[in-house]
Amino acid sequence: MFVAIAGLMLSLQTVAAAAPDAAPPIFQGTWIATAGAQVFHGDWSAQAIPGRLDDVQGSWSMVNDAGDAVAKGTWSAQRARRGFRGKWSARAIGGALYSGTFDAYLPGFKGKTLQDMFAETKTKQIAGTWRTGGGMRGNWYFKGAAAAAPP
Repeated sequence: MFVAIAGLMLSLQTVAAAAPDAAPPIFQGTWIATAGAQVFHGDWSAQAIPGRLDDVQGSWSMVNDAGDAVAKGTWSAQRARRGFRGKWSARAIGGALYSGTFDAYLPGFKGKTLQDMFAETKTKQIAGTWRTGGGMRGNWYFKGAAAAAPP
């Protein structure tokens, strides 16, 4: 019986070792957005949908100058012909809901997938435009967290 159990455990370990890690990497960084003279900022995270590396989803938060979150939300984006397009939504700490769209044009991008573009945010800033259903609009810029230096 012990031999059968040991054989089964070895088989399960082999299958687990052979199974690919299906979860795409999570990217994180900071963003800045403008609306006329107003400047907003916060942080973001992104992850491609497994098996669909041109579809990315994530979360974001807006912080005030003291570093306190004033809004939190989610977003999703899909690769477009020359960049990407997406939708965002957020809830302000006071309860108000906001939503809109955003896009980016990526001149010179040589990657194959939108996930590749997010990987480049560790060394390059990405920029685009945003808008709300209520007519507010502006520009946005984000950059990923730099890779940690080797020890």
